[in-house]
Amino acid sequence: MMNRRLASLIHRIVQTARGTWGSPNSLGFTALVLVTGVLVVGAQGSAQASNIGSEPEEMLRGAIKAAEQGNHSSVEVGGLWLRLAVQYQKRLDLPAAEDAFTHSLRLLRTPESQSDYAEALGGLGSIYSQTGRLADAENCLRKAVVISQGTANRLYTARLRVTLAINLLSQQHFREAEAESAKGTQELKSLPDAAATEVVAAYLTHSSALCHLGQCIAALADVDRATELAKTDLPEASVDMAGIWLIRGYDEWESGSLQAAERSTLEALKMLRSLTGLARPTLMMAELNVLRQYNGILKAAHRKPEAKQIAAQIAQLESEQKQVCGNCTVNAAALSAANLPAGS
Repeated sequence: MMNRRLASLIHRIVQTARGTWGSPNSLGFTALVLVTGVLVVGAQGSAQASNIGSEPEEMLRGAIKAAEQGNHSSVEVGGLWLRLAVQYQKRLDLPAAEDAFTHSLRLLRTPESQSDYAEALGGLGSIYSQTGRLADAENCLRKAVVISQGTANRLYTARLRVTLAINLLSQQHFREAEAESAKGTQELKSLPDAAATEVVAAYLTHSSALCHLGQCIAALADVDRATELAKTDLPEASVDMAGIWLIRGYDEWESGSLQAAERSTLEALKMLRSLTGLARPTLMMAELNVLRQYNGILKAAHRKPEAKQIAAQIAQLESEQKQVCGNCTVNAAALSAANLPAGS
């Protein structure tokens, strides 16, 4: 279960990413951040993170000091800084993680440490995304993709591509987002060690890009693929499935199928409200996203009295949300980090 600090961070991410709620185009990307498997490089997304697990930060800082005093190689010291950055990012200490990733990058430029260098670049790109520096994040992620392609870590390269696509979506670079998410999806599908949540997230990222390009019928085919995979490999009631229903509703809305869009959006709302493991601030954020989409659908269908009722529910939740999280503001990638399974 997510703690209060994490729920606050998630809320800030969505506030930054969502854009103007009056336009359906702003809703598709916000729907995407509900999906627990959305890929974030760095702590939860990297192969190294899954290999090292949780390590005490004091122990790592002591190891760094000893290695520096013992004149150990720059690769060894840089690897320790990378491991420390992973631990900071896992507990969402973003300034400390940024500092540690930056230290590691200075030390991992050697030919033999290119895999770690790509992970450090990806991790720094994740931090930049989480703190709203999207152009800087894109620069890091693009470099990380190029370097990672030269290593044997195909899974990490695929994750980087989808993470880059999410970044491009948030910058409204939809054609580039479609191209990167298509490559990432194909790579993930070919890898037996890719988690179901990762493939689902890749499908939904590609779907979101397609629909923003006006190809919402094709986008629905990606949602269908994500749904089939989720039914097989994910819990029936989960934030993942709620995100799938919400994105399906958005794609149906944009393709002109308002009745289908309403059914899907209400299914997302029903599923969210059935979940017992979500902290109240997180549930409020998710419900607001769904209700805003539902309100837009009702307005598009010229059902003004019902839209007015939903608008009142939105206002009530927003008021409650301010009391729970007074000074919140975030971007889309941290929700993904927050919701990845522990230790992944």
